[in-house]
Amino acid sequence: MNDLQERIVQNNQTFRAANERIKEKSDEYGSPLERIPFLCECPQEDCREILRLTIAEYADVRANTDHYFTLPEHAAADALVGRVISREDGYVVVEKDENAPDR
Repeated sequence: MNDLQERIVQNNQTFRAANERIKEKSDEYGSPLERIPFLCECPQEDCREILRLTIAEYADVRANTDHYFTLPEHAAADALVGRVISREDGYVVVEKDENAPDR
């Protein structure tokens, strides 16, 4: 795996960890929001975009550890380490290549 691929994977891991904390806080406080704001999990270093997913949508993505969510227009940045497997309302699900390092 080259340096760019490793950076992409690291960014994905960082945003996933932040989103897990957002989900935990939402659960803790019993958020009345139907759609919770989560960070785009794309590998673009300057991305600060917010996606709104329901808890069920979030759980569906997290059911597979190789899946991440991004804005549709950010999915191309993951092309070196994954592919879009699902297009949803306001986001896409990207599946990481099985040869990428553990996430």
